[in-house]
Amino acid sequence: MPRHRARIFEPFQRAGQETGPIEGTGIGLTISKRLAQLMEGDVGFESAEGRGSTFWVDVPQHALGWVVPGKVGTANLAELAPKVGGDRKLVVYVEDNPSDIAFMRAALEDVPSVELVTAQSAEVGLDIIRARLPAVVIMDLNLPGMSGIEATRRLAISPETRHIPVIALTAAAMTRDTARAAGAGFYRYLTKPVRLHELAEVLEELLKPS
Repeated sequence: MPRHRARIFEPFQRAGQETGPIEGTGIGLTISKRLAQLMEGDVGFESAEGRGSTFWVDVPQHALGWVVPGKVGTANLAELAPKVGGDRKLVVYVEDNPSDIAFMRAALEDVPSVELVTAQSAEVGLDIIRARLPAVVIMDLNLPGMSGIEATRRLAISPETRHIPVIALTAAAMTRDTARAAGAGFYRYLTKPVRLHELAEVLEELLKPS
C-alpha cells in the first residue's frame, strides 16, 4: 500500500504484517539499505499489492572490494586488527538506534583487538565510561534525554575522563549542528551513514600502540 512504501526502510516497519504469521523485527531492510549506502550504492524495490515485491541492490563496481586506495579499512574493519596491538581495546558506542547498533557490532565483530560495549542513552553511557575508562567513545548526538553533546562536555571537564577521545557519529550534518559539536570537545565528527574507511582510519589512529 502507498502509505507503507514511504516507510518501508524505517526501523521496525513491517508493512502492516506486525501481527501476521511471519516472524521478524523489521530492521533487516534498514540495515541492508545502510550497508548499500556505505558502499555508495542503494536499495530499491517494486511492489504490486496481491502479487509481491522485488528488491534489488545497486553497488558501484569499484566498491565490490570495499577497499579504498590509500586508506585503511574493509567492510568489517578486519585489517585494523593487527595495527592496534595485542591487548583488547575497549570502545563504548552510545547510540539509541537498534539498526545502527547492529551495524556497528557487525562492523567490529572481526576485529579481535577491539571490545565493543553499547549504551542506548547518554546517562547509561556516562556510567559505563566512568566505570571502565575505555580507549575510545563513539557518541551519537541526538539521544533520548541528555544529548551526546552534553555528555561529551561532561566527559571533557572531568579529570578522570577528559583524556578519552570521543568520536561524534550522527545523521545531523547541517552547519549549525557541526558548529554545536565543534565546541563540545569531540576528537572527530563523522556523519551517518558512516563511511567505513573513515571510521577505520580514525580508530587506527586512536588505538594504535603508543
